[in-house]
Amino acid sequence: MKKKSNKDNPKTSTRNLVYVYLTIAALLVTATALVYWINHQQLQPSIGYSPDEIERPVEPSLVCMVNDAYMGKPQIPVPVNGKTYFGCCEMCVDKLNNIESARIAIDPFSGNPVDKSEAFIVVTNPQGAVAYFESEANYNAFKKN
Repeated sequence: MKKKSNKDNPKTSTRNLVYVYLTIAALLVTATALVYWINHQQLQPSIGYSPDEIERPVEPSLVCMVNDAYMGKPQIPVPVNGKTYFGCCEMCVDKLNNIESARIAIDPFSGNPVDKSEAFIVVTNPQGAVAYFESEANYNAFKKN
């Protein structure tokens, strides 16, 4: 009498197939998480600005206007309605093109809305956060308070 091998057992075949699918799923999840992590590492602004870099005006093209962060290098220009905004990635480009609130900030001094493409932009902390002012005069008045 011929002995059945594990390969001939339907339960073993099904179990092996489940293990293969679970392994593939685990690899896909791991790869997706790795890609996400790598992309977000590249998007994070540089940290550790020296004190002379904080509370200074910055060039708009060096700011991700979706993340409101000074990135320290040129960003992707996004023309919208004759104005140019800047984003750090395709997700930001999409938001700037399609979500009006991504293009507007509130001036910390006046409390008025300000178009980010026309704002006086200042780095506000060592992590690279920025604030948008209607004018340099508003910024100077804000500093005095």
